[in-house]
Amino acid sequence: MHHAVMNPRLALALLVGAALVVVAIAANGTSPVPYADTRPADAEATTLAPARPQSDLNDVAASEAGGSLIAVFLVLTVAALIVVVGLLASVRLSLRRRRGVGQAVETADAGAESAPDILVRGAREALRELRTRTGGPPRDAVVLSWMRLEQAAADSGVARAPHETPTEFTGALLTRHRVDEAAAGRLRTVYQRARFGTAEVTDADARAAEDALERIVHDLGDPR
Repeated sequence: MHHAVMNPRLALALLVGAALVVVAIAANGTSPVPYADTRPADAEATTLAPARPQSDLNDVAASEAGGSLIAVFLVLTVAALIVVVGLLASVRLSLRRRRGVGQAVETADAGAESAPDILVRGAREALRELRTRTGGPPRDAVVLSWMRLEQAAADSGVARAPHETPTEFTGALLTRHRVDEAAAGRLRTVYQRARFGTAEVTDADARAAEDALERIVHDLGDPR
């Protein structure tokens, strides 16, 4: 279940609004609009309150000063909270992004298949097809076995040089992964004779290709 995450900007806006409310409360409802006395001048003498003692005026001034200090303290406190919340939100967002990137990289690495794995899979498929062959020209079976390797080499992710043919690239890739050069050479020779030669390709040639594939599969690290 996905949990809703408040946008950091929205959280800051709410805190600023809360700060304004606190300031308004701290101001004790003082109105910024000046009060204008509209009473007649002759009524001033009859309604004017007696002058307050100096001690009372001092107490009022001290009370107003204390209220101002409290308001300043509350504003600074709320501002500090806004900064802290903003920093925490930024750190949390940064960690979440890094975690998402890390998970994506781990998933990609977990699903990746190395070049030897791809090659051995292609060689194993070719070997299985040669072993389970029940009929058909041996020429076709030999050609198909090498083509399986060429396809695996093309799928390995290794770049082929412009001057290399698919056959040359496959042979070089097998050598790079420490495949027995004699076995790879025998399989390539039988393939080239089956595909481009005019001589007959026999069941013995198919068995030679099978033996070479067994060695290639073994050298690539999968003895099955």
